[in-house]
Amino acid sequence: MILIGFHQTRSNFEIMNRVFLVTAAAIVGAGLLWFHSPQHATTPESAGASPAEQVNAQRVLSHADILRSWGNPASLPDHFARHGRDFGARNADEYALLAYQFLHRATVEPYLAKIDNHRVLRIYDPRTGSFGAYNPDGTTKTFFKPGRAGYFDRQPGRPIDLRNPRS
Repeated sequence: MILIGFHQTRSNFEIMNRVFLVTAAAIVGAGLLWFHSPQHATTPESAGASPAEQVNAQRVLSHADILRSWGNPASLPDHFARHGRDFGARNADEYALLAYQFLHRATVEPYLAKIDNHRVLRIYDPRTGSFGAYNPDGTTKTFFKPGRAGYFDRQPGRPIDLRNPRS
């Protein structure tokens, strides 16, 4: 779940979520520092890989986790049928995992992002043409390559930088 700073009074649940996310980020950061230490940095699997690729290589999700990452699991087969080939996905689970990874890469890559008044997050990678929309709880609404110039520009919301949560 991605929390974006809002100027509203936070409930205890939101505060606990923020504490959990900060703790998780610290653990991930420590793990990345350890992994990038000299004795680990030269492994063949990570040689030349970007931080996002290294993070993606580490993620292992169960089928149930993958389904939970999709906002409406009943819509996943239809989305996969329409958009799976945009990403070379072999099945619906792989497609949902790619959408999940796209969201997480947006925190380290220079993707364009917007958030609207309903806290729907829209992310676009102009280099690949990939677009994802995510519910306020971080689950995927859709993931595809629009193929039309200006598609992301026409999406509602204000621009944000996911690499800097205070933007």
